[in-house]
Amino acid sequence: MTITIRVEGAQPEEIVRGLLAAQEVFDKAGVTPDQAAMARFVVEGWDIRGFTGKVPEDELAICTVWDEADQAAVQVCCADWAPDKVPGSADLELVREPQRFRFASEEERSEWLFQTADAGILEEMCEEGYFNDGRPEDEVAFLLDDWDFELRTEEQRRLYHERIYPLMRVWFFERDRFEEEYHRLRAAWSCDKRPDDRQFELFTA
Repeated sequence: MTITIRVEGAQPEEIVRGLLAAQEVFDKAGVTPDQAAMARFVVEGWDIRGFTGKVPEDELAICTVWDEADQAAVQVCCADWAPDKVPGSADLELVREPQRFRFASEEERSEWLFQTADAGILEEMCEEGYFNDGRPEDEVAFLLDDWDFELRTEEQRRLYHERIYPLMRVWFFERDRFEEEYHRLRAAWSCDKRPDDRQFELFTA
């Protein structure tokens, strides 16, 4: 995947100079534009979660490269312009950019960050001890540590969608009320016994 910039009023040769400057930043950092863009989104997701859980060390090391490339592009592209005409950004983009990188609203952006971080969110919750009671959904949570969701049984998937996924969303979007919601739902589920007790037999085979 390659990059493009959008600078209103720039001539083709100026655009080319800007693109070369941006690519030079990526080359010097030893990362591709795709890697830099993804690292930026991962770190932003970690920021939204309040810098809690596992630190995305690999992404932190390169998360600024995308913005550095953007600034290099606009400065070189507009090198001969009057200072008050130089825009603040070159609007650096990935060519054939996946739809997930385009957001019509902040809600869509946050939802995308949640979807891309869901495995990490569950891992954080397990590390914090929220699924240590030996309940059926607890077993499912730890089975998903490697995120092999497709290998789970229909009953295990049901437990994930009904009892784990809702808590993951609260953890990500409404962290301040997570403890309250966690204890409320866990108390309600402890009284919810299926007649054939199948949820307690998930892992006896």
